[in-house]
Amino acid sequence: MSAEPIEVTGRTCVEFVALLRSRGLAIGPEQTTAFYASLHLLERVGLRELYWAGRVVLANQREQYPIYTAAFAEFFGPPAEDDHGLPAPPRDVPLVAVDREAGAPGTPTAQPGEPEQEADEARVVPSDIRLLKNKSFAHMDADERRRAAALIRDLRPELPRRRGRRRRPAPTGPHLDVRGLLRASLRTDGEPMRLPRRRVPSRERPLTLVIDVSGSMGPYALALLRFGHAMLHAGHRVEVFTVGVQLTRITESLRRTSVDAALRRIGREVDDWDGGTLLGTAVRDLVDRFGGHAAVRGAMVVMCSDGLDRDDPETLGSAMRDLSRRAHRVVWLNPLKGDPRYRPLQRGMAAALPHVDVFLAGHNLVSFEAMCTALTRRRVA
Repeated sequence: MSAEPIEVTGRTCVEFVALLRSRGLAIGPEQTTAFYASLHLLERVGLRELYWAGRVVLANQREQYPIYTAAFAEFFGPPAEDDHGLPAPPRDVPLVAVDREAGAPGTPTAQPGEPEQEADEARVVPSDIRLLKNKSFAHMDADERRRAAALIRDLRPELPRRRGRRRRPAPTGPHLDVRGLLRASLRTDGEPMRLPRRRVPSRERPLTLVIDVSGSMGPYALALLRFGHAMLHAGHRVEVFTVGVQLTRITESLRRTSVDAALRRIGREVDDWDGGTLLGTAVRDLVDRFGGHAAVRGAMVVMCSDGLDRDDPETLGSAMRDLSRRAHRVVWLNPLKGDPRYRPLQRGMAAALPHVDVFLAGHNLVSFEAMCTALTRRRVA
C-alpha cells in the first residue's frame, strides 16, 4: 500500500462510513467522529494508518473485517504492488453483516437463486446478544467483554425522585413568590401586573455504588465500574466507592471521559485491589464518614460483593443496619447467587441480608438489567 501521506477530510470520512453502512455495518455518529478524531492524533496519515485507524474504530467484530477491507479497497483504491502487512480483500465478500428490514435504506436486494441458508445465517445476531447477556462476566473473553461494555453503556435506569427542600420560582405553582412580586412591581409604579409563583421541585435521588475489589470479585467489579462511569457521564448524581481491606472513594477518577483511562487511574489509586476483604470495617467507615452526606442519606445504595468477609459478622451486620436506616434503598449484588445451588449461609452474608431491600445476582448482563429495574421501582413502605 502506498506510503505517501494523504489528506483525509471530514467529508471523506462521512462518505466512507456511508459506504460501510450500505454494506451492512451498523456504525453510529460517535464512531464516525472518533474515526475522524483518531486521524488527527497521528503524526502522519498514509493509507496504512488510515486502514488500521478505521478498522479499529469502525469494525467491531471479527466477521466485519473482510467487509471493511473490501470497502476500503473500493473507496480508497486497490492495494498497490508494494503492499505488505495488510490483509488482501477477500474474493467472496458477503453483502450484509446483519439482518435488516426489507426496504430499509441501504439494504441490498436479494438476488434470484440465492440459497435461503445465507439469509438464515444473517439472523444470528439477536441470539448472540441473548447468549452474551446470560454469560458470566468471569467467563467472557476480551471480545465479549468489549461487546458487554457497549451493552452496559445502554443501561439507563430512571432513578426515583424526592421532594426538594426549597421553593423555586416557577411558571406555575401553589405558592406566591412575594419577592418576585415586589421586584416586578418596581417596574410598574408599584402596581402588580402578574402574580409570580413558586413551587418545590423534585430532585433525582443519588446513586451510590460500593464495589468489592477483593481477588474473587475482579471481573464483576470492572463491569459495575463501567456502569458507574456510564451513569456518571449521563448526568446522574453518582458516588462510587471500592471496599477491600479499606474504603476508597473513586468518584473523581471516574469523571474522566475515557472509561479505559478512568479504570487505569483507579488501578493506580486503589491499593487493596485483588487483596483481602474486611467488609464490615469498610462499610462502618462508609457510614461514619458519609452517613450525613448525600452519598448515603436518602441515596440508592448498590453493594456488589460475594459476602466472603474476614471481619466479625456482627461488625458487618451493625454497619449494614445503620446504612439501611440512612439510605433510601439498599440493593446487594452477589455474583455467587447466579448459581441456583447457592444459599447465603456465609456468616457475613447472613448478617447483612436482613438489612438489604433487594438481593440479586450480579454476574451477568441479565442481572444488571434486574438491578436497573430494582432501582427504578418505587419503594412501598
